[in-house]
Amino acid sequence: MNQSMALMVRAYHSRVARVMQQTFQLLFPVILLGSSAEVLQFVFLTASGYVATIFNVTHWLPFDRQLSALMAIIYRCTLGMVGMYGAYGTAYFTVKVYRQKSSPSAGLIGLLAFLMIAFQARSGGRVTFNPLLMTEGLLVGMLVGYVCGRILSAFKNRRSDLQEMMWRLTLIFVLAVSVNWLMSFLSRTGSLSIMAISGTQPTSGNALSFVLMMGALTELLSWLGIGGPYTASPTFTDPASIANLNHALKTGSPWNAPHPYTDTTLFHSYANFGGNGVMLALIIAILIFSKRANSRTISKWSIFPALFNSHYAMMVGIPVLFNPIFLLPFILVPIVNIIIAAIFLALHWLPAAVYPVPAGTPGPLIAFLGTNGNWVSLLLGIFLIVLDVLMYAPFIKLAERVQKSAGELK
Repeated sequence: MNQSMALMVRAYHSRVARVMQQTFQLLFPVILLGSSAEVLQFVFLTASGYVATIFNVTHWLPFDRQLSALMAIIYRCTLGMVGMYGAYGTAYFTVKVYRQKSSPSAGLIGLLAFLMIAFQARSGGRVTFNPLLMTEGLLVGMLVGYVCGRILSAFKNRRSDLQEMMWRLTLIFVLAVSVNWLMSFLSRTGSLSIMAISGTQPTSGNALSFVLMMGALTELLSWLGIGGPYTASPTFTDPASIANLNHALKTGSPWNAPHPYTDTTLFHSYANFGGNGVMLALIIAILIFSKRANSRTISKWSIFPALFNSHYAMMVGIPVLFNPIFLLPFILVPIVNIIIAAIFLALHWLPAAVYPVPAGTPGPLIAFLGTNGNWVSLLLGIFLIVLDVLMYAPFIKLAERVQKSAGELK
């Protein structure tokens, strides 16, 4: 155990870890603003949103369409470009950490390299960028920024400043254009079809093993900042969900649905409280168990988007992204929720959640509304939240022990 702690402390003190920590500190307010704007747009200012449906917001709020458009602009310019910001921040802080001084141009060079990789040629001379890399490309952006930063900090005083900078820029931009060309080639040949994994995957039949596998993969990819096969909100449009809904409409009851084990009835209904990794449970656990003032402050700021299943702020604020201490609970907690809910369904202690719910419905209420008000599903959701908080608690304490050993606890 002491060796493991020493290893984690050394990793915490590494220069790569410092670059990531400083980049996340830069990104947190941007992502918090973007996730809050996303919630306001889709939950409060869209007719099908949870709060808008309950309070009929779009019928009495003046300028609701203009406010929704404003929130869309904020969202698109923050979360919609998170990969670009990651490249900028990582390039800047890599040079700062490795050369012990800041380089104002480093972030700009990292940003340009990322845009060269994300650029897509279109007919008519239109300028477009790969939307997947812009919105789900934080990992790619940080890798690009780190490589650019290392190149910028690797060569020192071998030529005049201008010559040295031109050689660095040439190498970086040649690499970026080469990666762009390679991605375009692989896309044309169909070799990148596996990247479609970030879309919603329909399920059918009693595919509990499939839901568990896809759920775990979603959490792993989300921990890597990529996305996953299950989106953050239930769609109710896959064949299994439609079959379940048709059954409920014909019989007048959600009981005995033909497909009880789907992404909608299990993952979205019981394993997505506060977004991927059950972020709502992590927030509550930090507020109860954490002694670190900074973590508690970040959790308080992140409560609003997390209540409506937006986990992005917590992912970079704590951070959870790329943090090996939180990898296990981030995957395990949702899987435990799915297994317990599946047991309840198998024993016919509750019906499957088959009815569509408004966008942004708080996680613990999705199953309750999706079963047309079954109280067992609500009580199960409350029980799972409590269990999830207890499961996160030891990892929060472990993270703080590592930070304390590294002299970072505040």
